[in-house]
Amino acid sequence: MSDDVHAWIEAHEEEMIEFLVEYISYRSPTEDEAEVQREFVEPFFRNEMDWNDVTIVDVTDEQNRPNVNAVLAGEGDGDGRNILFNGHSDVVDVTAENEKSWTKDPWDPVIEDGRLYGRGANDMKGPNAAMIWAVKAVMESDVELSGDVLMSLVVGEELAQQEVGSIPATNAHLETGREIPVCINTEPTNNEIHTKSSGTFDFRIEIQGKEIHTSQKNLLQYPQRHGIPQGNSVGVDATDSMVQIIEQFDKLEHQWNMRNDDEIYGSGGTPGRDVQGVGPISITCTIIEAGDYIASIPGHATLKGQVYWPPYADDEELWQEMQDAVAALGTTNDWLRQHPPEMHWKEVVDWPAFEVPLDHHGCQSLGAAYREVTGEEPVYSGFKAVADNGYIQRDCGVDTISMGPGDISMGAHGPDEYLPLSQFKTAAQTYASLILDWCR
Repeated sequence: MSDDVHAWIEAHEEEMIEFLVEYISYRSPTEDEAEVQREFVEPFFRNEMDWNDVTIVDVTDEQNRPNVNAVLAGEGDGDGRNILFNGHSDVVDVTAENEKSWTKDPWDPVIEDGRLYGRGANDMKGPNAAMIWAVKAVMESDVELSGDVLMSLVVGEELAQQEVGSIPATNAHLETGREIPVCINTEPTNNEIHTKSSGTFDFRIEIQGKEIHTSQKNLLQYPQRHGIPQGNSVGVDATDSMVQIIEQFDKLEHQWNMRNDDEIYGSGGTPGRDVQGVGPISITCTIIEAGDYIASIPGHATLKGQVYWPPYADDEELWQEMQDAVAALGTTNDWLRQHPPEMHWKEVVDWPAFEVPLDHHGCQSLGAAYREVTGEEPVYSGFKAVADNGYIQRDCGVDTISMGPGDISMGAHGPDEYLPLSQFKTAAQTYASLILDWCR
């Protein structure tokens, strides 16, 4: 039976690619997903696939944020189990300024050298298309299932808006009374099986300085030459403190990764085999703002950033260590001791990590499906970025595993995003094999 389904996917590969090209052509940045969901995804589900049920889950009617849920109900007498597939239709937008870095039109996909280029090609309309057509292949092959195949195409993922996306969409499936022993999230993983992913939180640091005319900077650097005991009695450049904080965070990040080793994160092509001191934890300072006037040394500064942390770490402990690292600057800096920076966290993002054991039946079944399709051993790895898995597991109680074609290093969130079409077909065939094993 698997051979028949795989052959069907082979025979319809061009149609799958045409579907993906049209899918990408819908500009669907986060908070503007209604058109692609209502005019493309939902009609395709209703008219081109034999789902038993297709519903819109929208918890913000005034904002028009539709998730599309679908159900293929098992009717056989076997021991099949239910399975949920999840993916997001929203993408990171391409502004007029961003588009200058693209060598291709992000909304008019093209194929070159076995790669399909376009915004969302791998994050994650390509993986979504693979899972949709895997289910369609099973439907078209007249396979009798006893377990239910469920699917959620959701919104809001790119801006951590799971309260309108994956959480209500998953809960809508659960509210039907169905048990869902496993969810497959098809984020791009190079077709590796990701059994864990990082969590992330944001931080903001407010730094106080003291303005002084820029022509007087030498008073701060060489106060004794001017008969001044300390430069900070005259002025303090807040950006100098910012640089010291960033340097402290660089040291702390290295320390974290030296003491946090992980067999899963260190394997596979995504995220790549780690070397000593390079691991799954990162502190990234992303937004730096300082000063009000070009001719004044900055009297204040703001540093914003993001921390990625693996499931075996404690985010509260990491945050405390960040605070301690900043406080330590006060031991050698009188100004910072007297004017400690204000530190805030989780104002924008509080994304949970997730972890599923390697011996989880979903992991093993997905690995067996990949082995059947490729003849190769699956790679079990971990996602250093974030996925909806953490929310689906924490807030909905459903164990979730990631596997999908593409890789976030292939232009995700950046210019010339692409998807290797060979991975696209392999993923579709793997999902189909998983359904045949899991749901019959």
